[in-house]
Amino acid sequence: MVPFDVPIVPCNVTDPRMRCMCSDCRASCPPIPDFVPDHHPLMVGSMEALTFALIIVYGVFAVTLIVVACWGDRSSDSGEEKYPEGSPSCLEILSAGVEKGIESIFTSFGKTVARHPFIFLVAGAALVTGLIVGVAYLEVTTDPVKLWASPSSRSRKDKEYYDTHFPPFYRTTQIIIKPKGYPWFNKSVVDADVVVDYKCGPALNDSFLQLVMELQNEITSLVGEHNGMNITLSEVCVSPLAPQKTECLIQSILNYWQNSAKALDKDIADDKYISHFLDCVRNPSAVTPTYCLGTYGGPVFPYTSLGGFLNDGDQISSNPRYTESTALVITILINNYPDKEQLGPALAWEKKFLEFMKEVTEDEYFMKNMEIAYNAERGIEDELVRESMSDVLTIFISYLIMFAYITLSLGNVSSDCRRLLIESKMTLALGGVTIVMLSVFASLGFYGYVGVPATLFVIEVIPFLVLAVGVDNIFILVQTWQREPRRQDESIESHIGRVVGKVAPSMLLSTSAEALCFFLGGLSDMPAAYAFALYAALALVIDFVLQMTCFVALMSLDARRVENNRWEILCCIKGSKKSKGSKDSSICYDIFQSAYAPFLMKDVVRVLMCLLTLGVFCASLAVTPKISVGLEQDLSMPEDSYVIKYFDFLNKYLSVGPPVYFVMTEGYNYSDFHEQNLVCQVSGCDDESITQQIFLSSLKPEETYLASGAMSWLGPYFSWLRDSVGSFATWTACCRLDSNGNYINSSELIDMRAVAICLEPDDLIDGRPKPEIFMDHVEDFLSDNPHDTMCPSAGHAAYGEAVNVLHVDNESSVGAHYFMTYHTILRTSTDFTGAMNWAYQLSEYMTAYLQERSQYSKDIEIFPYSVFYVFYEQYLTMWHDALVSLSISICSVFIVMFVLTFDIISSLIILVTICMIIVDMMGMMYWWNISLNAISLVNLVMAVGISVEFCSHVTHAFATSLKPSKIERAREALAIMGSSVLSGITLTKFGGIIVLGFAHSQIFRVFYFRMYLGMVIFGAYHGLVFLPIFLSLCGPGVNKKLLKEKRAKESKEEEHRPQTASIQSAKTQQNRADAQAQPQEQVAMDQIPQGETSYPQPVVMSYPQQVLMNYPQPLAMSYPQQAGMTYPQPLMMTNYPQPQNPVYKTSQGNTNAAYVPENY
Repeated sequence: MVPFDVPIVPCNVTDPRMRCMCSDCRASCPPIPDFVPDHHPLMVGSMEALTFALIIVYGVFAVTLIVVACWGDRSSDSGEEKYPEGSPSCLEILSAGVEKGIESIFTSFGKTVARHPFIFLVAGAALVTGLIVGVAYLEVTTDPVKLWASPSSRSRKDKEYYDTHFPPFYRTTQIIIKPKGYPWFNKSVVDADVVVDYKCGPALNDSFLQLVMELQNEITSLVGEHNGMNITLSEVCVSPLAPQKTECLIQSILNYWQNSAKALDKDIADDKYISHFLDCVRNPSAVTPTYCLGTYGGPVFPYTSLGGFLNDGDQISSNPRYTESTALVITILINNYPDKEQLGPALAWEKKFLEFMKEVTEDEYFMKNMEIAYNAERGIEDELVRESMSDVLTIFISYLIMFAYITLSLGNVSSDCRRLLIESKMTLALGGVTIVMLSVFASLGFYGYVGVPATLFVIEVIPFLVLAVGVDNIFILVQTWQREPRRQDESIESHIGRVVGKVAPSMLLSTSAEALCFFLGGLSDMPAAYAFALYAALALVIDFVLQMTCFVALMSLDARRVENNRWEILCCIKGSKKSKGSKDSSICYDIFQSAYAPFLMKDVVRVLMCLLTLGVFCASLAVTPKISVGLEQDLSMPEDSYVIKYFDFLNKYLSVGPPVYFVMTEGYNYSDFHEQNLVCQVSGCDDESITQQIFLSSLKPEETYLASGAMSWLGPYFSWLRDSVGSFATWTACCRLDSNGNYINSSELIDMRAVAICLEPDDLIDGRPKPEIFMDHVEDFLSDNPHDTMCPSAGHAAYGEAVNVLHVDNESSVGAHYFMTYHTILRTSTDFTGAMNWAYQLSEYMTAYLQERSQYSKDIEIFPYSVFYVFYEQYLTMWHDALVSLSISICSVFIVMFVLTFDIISSLIILVTICMIIVDMMGMMYWWNISLNAISLVNLVMAVGISVEFCSHVTHAFATSLKPSKIERAREALAIMGSSVLSGITLTKFGGIIVLGFAHSQIFRVFYFRMYLGMVIFGAYHGLVFLPIFLSLCGPGVNKKLLKEKRAKESKEEEHRPQTASIQSAKTQQNRADAQAQPQEQVAMDQIPQGETSYPQPVVMSYPQQVLMNYPQPLAMSYPQQAGMTYPQPLMMTNYPQPQNPVYKTSQGNTNAAYVPENY
């Protein structure tokens, strides 16, 4: 006997005839391409380079600031700075010209509006009403695809291609069940005549499986109702073998027993259910000796139906421990349709399912032995609707608090309590808030006419933005009006016009910057951001127009009411007149002027605040690159939602993620062997073929996020064609023909009509059909179902929807088709974006591979598609989009600031301050676990606009102040505008924001409460603390053109003063003579009778004549305006004794202060 000594050939030899495929021999696998480079930050030792550099910068700045503060020249900060000399520069002349021009225009306009208030109120109401009617035509986008994915984005185009060539992605109903109270156990099974002990998890307990079988069968027997008709699961589910079989596709290990409780009970009784389970998880397509195919005619993959067998961080290996499962997953697929009107029956059954599962979770019979998490396709949308409705009350309370604050705080605080209802501004405040809300509706109506769809995001956020800006302008207008007393002989109309002209430049500056900021935000590709930007910009413009017209008209009417001493709201009631010595004041203004501004301008305070501000900025900048990108699924749900538990169970127990399809566009020539080898994964295929590359990537799931190789239709097609070729088993062949040569599409194991097999041995070359007959039976393969226990490779179930066949000029070819695989379990946004990024790069590599090597299809393309790509693609470019959007917004603010002021220093200071606010907010996002996504990006863009309100008014007041020193100008700007900013936008928003912290929605609490609170806190800090200090150190000098105009005006006034003084002296002498001829009588102001008003002008007061001295007006001579009053000559107030050497004092070094003789 001679031994059969044949040398052993390794599986990875280079001889293609002996070389094994990579899927069978890991040693023959080529290296996996590395597409995604590792991004490691530059390090300095153990510290990131950015952090190290910022520490150095902060240290240098701190030392420099302290040295300058201690030993530098501080003469300019001590109030000793002198006015600048020389001619004004071109920019100063332009700045002054623009300022005076805007002031003059708005002064005249404000006077006109105040003179004709009802005309402007009616005109404004007509305009707004006409625009609001457009709301009826408004389209609100709720489709998340249209909401977050740009029509020009890659994922959106891929989705459209997929939807036009393949059936839409199915709807998923899923139940994840965890056993409760069942122990682990060991089971001995005979495997290939060897007894093997298996450690089995509680999910394989026989009693638990029987209980789950009972629950599953109850679910599949549910009946919904739609339009009065009963809807069963079989009417709406995916049935891959239809029309031959109508059983539903249910991915459940109970389908290893064909969902039969009787079959499972029998195996349990025979103690064979574990061995049956092991046979099926090893070969889910097995039909003999163990039948494992599900009732729908296809395999049940164990990694889709078992959970908990992987440890944290593990991926599916080549030998997974399925017996150690701790959870079961039941997945029912429901048909989906592009036309949403066809979804009625599916929605009805899903509704019934959700109602049933809610009852199950409250049923002690089931819940004492299991924990259940469940969801249906409609579940998330239903919960979002419920969440929105539950937070309506919270939002309403938030706005109600803001309205109440505005109404109560806008009026003056009078020392005379009897005039409380006279000095109140409740009606005016209500009118201002109404104008703000009407501007929002007008914006919605305008775009309703134009056809720009709105979003729920727009409707929720824009009122907050417009209210913030509008209320700030309201407070500035009203408080400036209250602080600017009417001049002698000045009418109400002139007074209001003068106030409007004074504040209009600042309001126009901020509104223009904000509007341009948002209009340019409309350049964004993201539909949600695009819609928000356009609606916000127009709402701000309309709000400004209405404030300059309707609100000013309301101010004039309110001024007339106060003039006539009439009550607020109850205007028919007259109140008491303003008593002598009564004083109206704004508490906030008084605090800022007398306490806060002087304290803030102290040297030590300025140094400490600068160090603190720069420290926070550097710390925020260091962590900004570490902000996570994405939006976690559970944040979109209410905390009491069943979907939260479902997401939690998905992360814990699912073993694979969503399916991914690598789609090849039409036009590939599969008839050619060379072209086949570039794609297939069978003997003779290229080592770097398309399906081979997908399989190679799945070998490193922790990097590639692919759980398995792709399901390719080509290999099964070859197997299906080869079946029974050359044999006489015609009746049982996979591809069989009748007597007319027609294909027999039958699922019968034996079909007596068959007289021939589709191919003869000569039709095959190396197990593949010849090129000329390749397409003859492709459609037959795609329509064939398994023949009972035969022909498991029949393609209808697995590939019937995966391959399109084109017919052109009586010739057929393979059209668009896909290869399906699964992602690994994806738990976070980082996982989702990482999986998508790898799939994109892998598809680009495969496309380049085919285009380079294909002889016929140079324009072929491959792209990946999964249902979540369209939502997560934005995160691949989120940082780029965020930087571009914020840069455009901030630069637009700078441009508007400079164009309307021609003050480069002030514009740069505002630019720097806004940048610091945004960086600090991004630091807050990192520390407060707020991710960067479309919602937070829109909030950041909105923060740019709101930051303008915090910065522009104070900066403009500083730039136009004519005080000699920067510190004095900073104090004045802080007192005048800072108090309005605090009482306006800051306190108004703060009260409303606090309420959002109690919202049911996690999105509201995270992205609205936290970010809005950050906007207000950082905006108020920088605008009211850091910015005044910044201006006092680096602000622009006094505008020499404005200073020159002021001096010229003062000189002109002084030229007329001597003549006026002579007239006053003559009148004084006459009064003395009259006083000597008549008894002197002092009349108390509160005893003056009501009657015709005819009282003397206070010009009769006689002071020593001093050149260039401004004497105070005799306040006691200002009588209340009452018709028909005649007042006696106030002799006691005109006969002043003339001191020989009067001494005069001034207030706090103010060169323009009125002089008061101390001797009086």
